Amino acid sequence: MKVIGRRKPAKADVQKIDGMQRLANTLRGNKAFIPKGVWRFKTFEEADAWSLSMMTRR
Repeated sequence: MKVIGRRKPAKADVQKIDGMQRLANTLRGNKAFIPKGVWRFKTFEEADAWSLSMMTRR
């Protein structure tokens, strides 16, 4: 049998990331980053500005 590649263990430790994820969940609350649905924009710049405003809202 020929071995093509080998799987490597994950580099990220889930326990180390847990604190950051908890902080993000606390700051975000129950709101999604971007509301679900179909959104139409005339330009990519307009879409980027809208998504940035949705992610930074309180």
